[in-house]
Amino acid sequence: MLFTKILVAFDGSNLSKKALEKAVSLVQEENHISQVRQLDIIHVYHYPSVASTPYFVDTSASTYIIEQGKTIIEEAKAYVPSTLSVKYVLLQGAPAATILQYAEEKHHDLIITGSRGLGPIREFFLGSVSHHIVQNAKVPVLIVK
Repeated sequence: MLFTKILVAFDGSNLSKKALEKAVSLVQEENHISQVRQLDIIHVYHYPSVASTPYFVDTSASTYIIEQGKTIIEEAKAYVPSTLSVKYVLLQGAPAATILQYAEEKHHDLIITGSRGLGPIREFFLGSVSHHIVQNAKVPVLIVK
């Protein structure tokens, strides 16, 4: 099956690095047969939820989270050959829902993600983000282990 628009979820974890490497390999293979028109690499940062508290949330924490997101995007660039045309996307929101929304809005026909990421919640076989993506995606999903 040939894909023309591929989205890779990247959070800097070892499995997301493997997912990105697989995506690059797939794009390079398919470029010999047809043109993959778009490879997007997305990182979604999420502000931790704060239970109701009388204290104010330090705005430097949100700045730190955004800067970490930018650093993760820069890290992703190290895994992509300069010969490939890639769009790097940094968004804020609930990771799985944001990835799915972006994939639908931009008409991706394949989503690639690692089986587990850096999120604090783990499920038995799949991470919560990858599990949600598999269950709710409208396009094929490749899970990399």
